[in-house]
Amino acid sequence: MSIRGWWSARAGVRLRLTVAATLLAAVTVGLAGLLLLVLLGRSLDATASTRASQRAQEVAALLTRGGLPAVVSVLTGVGGESTSTQVLGRGHRVVASSPQVRNEKPLTTLVVGPGVVSSERLTNLPVGDGAAYVVVSRGVRHEGADYQVVVAQSLATTASSVRTVGTLLLIGLPLLTAASGLATFVFVGRALQPVAAMRRQVAKISATDLTQRLPLPATHDEVHDLGSTMNEMLARLEAAQDRQRRFVADASHELRSPLATVKANLQLTRDGTDPDWSEAHAMMLVETERLERIVSDLLLLAHGDAEAGVAYEDVDLEEIVFAEVEHLRRTTTLDVVVSAGSAVRVTGDAHQLSQVLRNLADNAAVHASHRIDITLAVDLDHAVLEVGDDGPGIPVADRRRVLERFVRLDAGRDRASGGTGLGLAIVDDVVQRHGGTVTVTASPAGGVLVRVVLPRQV
Repeated sequence: MSIRGWWSARAGVRLRLTVAATLLAAVTVGLAGLLLLVLLGRSLDATASTRASQRAQEVAALLTRGGLPAVVSVLTGVGGESTSTQVLGRGHRVVASSPQVRNEKPLTTLVVGPGVVSSERLTNLPVGDGAAYVVVSRGVRHEGADYQVVVAQSLATTASSVRTVGTLLLIGLPLLTAASGLATFVFVGRALQPVAAMRRQVAKISATDLTQRLPLPATHDEVHDLGSTMNEMLARLEAAQDRQRRFVADASHELRSPLATVKANLQLTRDGTDPDWSEAHAMMLVETERLERIVSDLLLLAHGDAEAGVAYEDVDLEEIVFAEVEHLRRTTTLDVVVSAGSAVRVTGDAHQLSQVLRNLADNAAVHASHRIDITLAVDLDHAVLEVGDDGPGIPVADRRRVLERFVRLDAGRDRASGGTGLGLAIVDDVVQRHGGTVTVTASPAGGVLVRVVLPRQV
């Protein structure tokens, strides 16, 4: 495996951040060190040039006031090699000089006139063993004669200082870079400790126990937000698992009763102990039909739970309403009152929306005393479908619960009604998948009013 392939496959977040921080520190500190050396060299050169200019101005002023004898007297006592001074006269000859350049030829070949100041950098001077010097020349006129004051300021100290700082940087920069990488490695490791703790906790969580939650760090940062989001996901999974378990338990309970009835009647007919076969046959037929309804409703709910990406189409709710009203009037003796305005269109599945209205109508027909009201209206960008009855109604505390699966209130638990406890649950499931809501309230007639709100085509 190549280094690049190994890096992509094996390098973790901690190592990646450490390497990135180390490289960034090396580049940044290296550039900063280089800039420091450049600025230090320029600053020291400028200081040496200023010192040479000041020395040349002092000697020129002395020459102007006291003449050449005064300058010779002062330069005779000046020693050292960091600063050398010469006074050049007619023909560019040396007429006065400091001891270190006595009897030497002129330090510069440059000729400047009175009042002119010039600066140059030279390395071939007779002093300093080849060290660089900044040479300042200043022209002076005294008593009709022209002189040139030449001051050479050594740059050896500047070069030495730059070399010293460069050496320190060469030693210190790798150490600083290494310290930066080590600090990054340690601090990133500490920052990732909550992630490691969450990973260990996730490894312990199984499908059979979703009650555990991930530990959250005390700091409210991105890691805390990640843990909170995962805990919310675990809560949703736990709730879904609980709903599934209740669903299976309720389905088992609902199926057990008709199966037990059929089994008992079959045993009686097999043993010949049942005196009335026609009665047993009718009972088994009723229970078989009930089983069929339960299985159909379960399949519809299972299909809805697994549904994804269904292609919806244009649906005219008014057609669905009038078709269901006609069905109710043929199958019941109840007074069916319908109120529908102009055509109301939504985007959805026509069969599923028909199932919604059929379930609501069947539920109302079971509990209504004399009347069923079906209303279709428009409320801004929504279609509103209401089905109400004049039955006994539902207590406020149970109005949300009746939308859950296999929920039947005590007053409506008679098997003769043929209810499976899934009708309103199917309504709620289908409406939610269509982006709508279902609300159960009291009808003006005293019974139940189920209100379905769906997004309308505009």
